[in-house]
Amino acid sequence: MTSSFNAINKNKSFELDLTSFLPGGKWTPCDEKGKFIDSNRAMWTKDSLSGAIYLNQPTDHLRFKLSFLTGFLAGIIGGNAISLTINAAYRTLKVTSLSHFWLPISCINQNKDDKSFHLRTRCAEVAKDISRIVTTPFAWLGLFFASWAGAFDPRENGPRDGAKIFASIEIAMYGGTMGEGHFGWAPCYQPNAIIHGLGGDINRERAF
Repeated sequence: MTSSFNAINKNKSFELDLTSFLPGGKWTPCDEKGKFIDSNRAMWTKDSLSGAIYLNQPTDHLRFKLSFLTGFLAGIIGGNAISLTINAAYRTLKVTSLSHFWLPISCINQNKDDKSFHLRTRCAEVAKDISRIVTTPFAWLGLFFASWAGAFDPRENGPRDGAKIFASIEIAMYGGTMGEGHFGWAPCYQPNAIIHGLGGDINRERAF
């Protein structure tokens, strides 16, 4: 790699938009600030559609990791189908029983107190539960198909597009990037990545 990890990427905020989920953009090598570098061994690469900066991992290495992730997710989804169904049923029961409006607010959200009714907070919690009921199954399937498509897309930058879409779905699911303190299954796919999933050195080209 021609450049090393720079702390400027750490805790850098990232906002999703439609382009974060679109494949087919041009990928250009760059530095950590997005400035073009005329070298295929640059540490970072920029997506022309979203303008986001990602680790410039070799596509064969990225394809291998996406293949592994596809199998892993298949196991997770299959093994947790019952628990995911129970979770959806639980949230559905909460919404249909209007529990958000008669339970103490601290039972709904432990970060809130019981000093007042907090109608706005309660309505927000209803919206969150409805959103999770509707989106969670699609999000998990989206993660699976993004990794599968990236692993088997024959295009040169197919793995980059797959990893980008995977990361965007993850960020939407968990509320932000790993750099912002949120969870992620594949942190090295995320914009401004600061760590590999298995703790590998971020400066190494083929780390895990």
